Amino acid sequence: MNLKTTALTLGILSQLCSPLTWAADDAKVSRSLEEVTIAKEQTQLVMRQVISNEQKERLRYVSDRLTSAEELLRQALNGGGGNNPRPPQYPSSVELYHSDSCSGNLIARVNAYTSCQSFSQAQATWGVKIDGQCLNIDDMPTVQACEAFKVGNSPASVSIHHSDSCSGQEIALISPETQCSGLETTGTAAWGIKVGGQCINITDTAPAKACEAFKSARSPQAVKIYHSDSCSGNLTAVVDYTTRCENLRGLPDAWGVEINGRCENISDVDIVQACERFKL
Repeated sequence: MNLKTTALTLGILSQLCSPLTWAADDAKVSRSLEEVTIAKEQTQLVMRQVISNEQKERLRYVSDRLTSAEELLRQALNGGGGNNPRPPQYPSSVELYHSDSCSGNLIARVNAYTSCQSFSQAQATWGVKIDGQCLNIDDMPTVQACEAFKVGNSPASVSIHHSDSCSGQEIALISPETQCSGLETTGTAAWGIKVGGQCINITDTAPAKACEAFKSARSPQAVKIYHSDSCSGNLTAVVDYTTRCENLRGLPDAWGVEINGRCENISDVDIVQACERFKL
């Protein structure tokens, strides 16, 4: 994809998300949503074919914008559409408390769109309330707690645990929107992750690295990377275009990859190279 093609794609995206589109009726909003979804699928197909890192970065930018447009259109449609559609609504919030029992001392309400750095001067977070349930977490700076749990009520979230069996309290709840660099790089290690109710015993690592390795674990387009020729056990990472491959350095080498449910025994390669080579 060259600069001209990229500019054309962004031009189409701009038109789809113009005020005229927002002022349209439900049928037009729905049609725009279909066009954005198709454009997103085509962008991901092209992403599999390009080799240049520069081209990949451009495509990731386009894909990110398409994802944002898709979400905004869905929100407009769900909000009633018509000639006066409601403004897009953020998802329900996660509450951070300076209290183990989430009783009093509310620090903030956050969601996937929150800039966590704004809480640098806040009290430490001791408890997190998600959908009415209080989690007594390890006490941590609120900037870190915000990043670790702000997507906790997302259906795409994956939980990280300091337990091989995923028992006990979560260290973090993550999704592709999580900025993994905001999580712990030392301290309490991640031993297991839970994806859709299934616990996976992972290589013990820092929460920040586990976050990067598995934040896309619920994405249907993601590629699974194993430290196993037969893709049986030893799941090392689940990657897609949102994964920052360099941040996986230090995890076990890749011996096999699973794409669309099919295992491929690859030449043993460094995890970073495998991520760059196979992520979609």
